[in-house]
Amino acid sequence: MFLPSATGISKNHGTALPRLAGQVFGQVKRVMLMVLTMASALLGLSQAEAFETFTAHGGPVKGLALSPNGELMVSASFDYSAVLWSVPSYEEKLTLLGHDAALNVARFSPDGRWLATGGDDYQILLWDVARLLIEGDGAEPVIIKAHLGKVVGLNFSKDSQYLVSSSWDGSARIWDVEKTLDLAAKGGAAEEGLIMALEGHDGPVNASQFSDDGQYLYTAGYDGFIHYWRLADQMLLRSVIKNGWGVNVMHVDEAKGVMAYGSTDGAMVIHDIKNDQELLRMGDDRVPVLSITVSPNQAQIGFGNAKGIVKIVDMASMSLLRNFKAANGPVWTLLLMQEEGDMVIGSLDDHITKWQITEFPPHILITPGPDRRFHPTEGLSNGERQFARKCSICHTLKPDGKRRAGPSLYQVFGRKAGTLEGYSYSEALLNSSIIWSRETIAQLFTDGPDVVTPGTKMPIQRMKNQQDRDDLIDYLEENTQ
Repeated sequence: MFLPSATGISKNHGTALPRLAGQVFGQVKRVMLMVLTMASALLGLSQAEAFETFTAHGGPVKGLALSPNGELMVSASFDYSAVLWSVPSYEEKLTLLGHDAALNVARFSPDGRWLATGGDDYQILLWDVARLLIEGDGAEPVIIKAHLGKVVGLNFSKDSQYLVSSSWDGSARIWDVEKTLDLAAKGGAAEEGLIMALEGHDGPVNASQFSDDGQYLYTAGYDGFIHYWRLADQMLLRSVIKNGWGVNVMHVDEAKGVMAYGSTDGAMVIHDIKNDQELLRMGDDRVPVLSITVSPNQAQIGFGNAKGIVKIVDMASMSLLRNFKAANGPVWTLLLMQEEGDMVIGSLDDHITKWQITEFPPHILITPGPDRRFHPTEGLSNGERQFARKCSICHTLKPDGKRRAGPSLYQVFGRKAGTLEGYSYSEALLNSSIIWSRETIAQLFTDGPDVVTPGTKMPIQRMKNQQDRDDLIDYLEENTQ
């Protein structure tokens, strides 16, 4: 639409200006009507055309990674498993089991040979990708009992020789991959492949990344610092970033001389490392940034936050390309794919979602779908709602309890704790004398699993409201028979 210049308008007199204003208003009105008509037509499209979902897990997806050749993707889940997918068909190829708690992160090595996964069990599992594709479920990982806290970050050096793990135990640990694998193959302790542990943060280390030459390391922590280390002598050289809030995610592009990070207060920042100045700062106040990704061609960078908002930035112009709500919950992880305009996210759902972000305007992207399974809002009794919110993320009521972090609750009343066939229980429950009943389940939610079943894998949660507890137990008693 062409709008007359201010100079042109100033030359009109008498009725000319009102007439011109009326013409302009008419043009604006016609364009607005056309836009609204197009919007209505677009909104009439099925939302499945704007995005697709793929289910292979029984809990939220916390981590995603793409292989170097773009043919494989891995998803890491709260359900203790990782799933290997074919891309771009998004067909489930293999479920990887071996962790004893929720997974947080997965990463392929740059040469495509290895896949590393890390979780709340303090462990790193190192998988041989070629063996996975040939042997399937028969391929066993090398288990590295890595840390004294949950593993939340993994990264390989550019030459795939080293792996760095970031943990809530306050350390970043560097492993020689070949040495670790060799030790495991000879029956030794894989942990002896550890080269060094860097402990310079006050609290959890959330992310780490090698320099391009592998001689230095960047670490980001809950203390708000991004440190720069020289690995030859394990020397902390300087703090590149001194942020007032914790740094959750980080990406360094040394070729462009920039660092991107997201913090607990909602800031999404792109920083010029050489000149020590911010190039771009955006975000929502007090909404933590949980994920970061870079497109395979390094041209775009994406951020995801705790309210489901995704922002995508063009790295050349430092301009915001997309800003939309992609999930009804936190965006734990996201990937910008090799296929033009494809983005994949993991959120508080048991599926991954693929968006086509170039073909649909933001008003299509605002409403991503129905309520999350774990937080339904309408049409449920209070007992069913409590089950959905407190239990369904880990348990099912059906005889087949696969794809859940916890055992099936089918016929749980009268069952001795730790006795359901086919589920791998902790020693605490295997040795328990508890018989599940209204009374013992009520005690579990009154005192908490840490008191009733100390040492178990069950997350600590309590229900203070007695009516909620009673309604939940009524619902379980009725629906587990």
